[in-house]
Amino acid sequence: MAILKQGSLGIFTGKIGALVITKWKDKYVGKSKPKPSAKKASALQLSQRTKIRLAGKFMRRFKSVVSFSFQKVPKNMTAMNYAMWYNLRDAISGEYPDFTMDYAKVRLSEPADYATEIDNGYNVAVTVSGARISVAWEADELPDNDETKATDRAYFFCFHPEKNRFVSLESSQRSDLKIDLNLPDLFAGEVHMWLFFASDNLKYVSQTEYLGEFVIGF
Repeated sequence: MAILKQGSLGIFTGKIGALVITKWKDKYVGKSKPKPSAKKASALQLSQRTKIRLAGKFMRRFKSVVSFSFQKVPKNMTAMNYAMWYNLRDAISGEYPDFTMDYAKVRLSEPADYATEIDNGYNVAVTVSGARISVAWEADELPDNDETKATDRAYFFCFHPEKNRFVSLESSQRSDLKIDLNLPDLFAGEVHMWLFFASDNLKYVSQTEYLGEFVIGF
């Protein structure tokens, strides 16, 4: 693998003959185009590829937050690859080829350690009335983590697996003690919800809390 520097032709990605140019982290790299293998994939390889596709398709929905919500990313991985690896390992259930996401085990945030971890919502409660969702939490006078602040931002996510629809909300502060959201008609049916908090400077995050499965009606 070669690291490319910008020259007279500028920076671009794609294929030039047998050379493939891609962007990895903040660098552009050139690699030889892989040769197709005549060897049939093993059952284990097919199983792993299916899991990777499933985890990748699911986690790409959270690309906007993964860059900061997964901390202490290994040097040889991007934040998205780390998030995929985490959920590939823990949040996929079933047997090949019928794998499914185990939504209760999905992680959308992972602090580097206790020093960068802040509290999630305290006594979180979800109320669903028709298409209206209310997520409420209480103010914790004795937070477990010193960096937990009233100005922390709440990151809320709702996913409809059957219709492959996703919505997120990132506007509320911890001090607001609630999130209110009206879902559009296309969210009718069963949805899954998650919540985590992050500091204003994005240096601190909470663990992800799975809020549960709910039925949205109209």
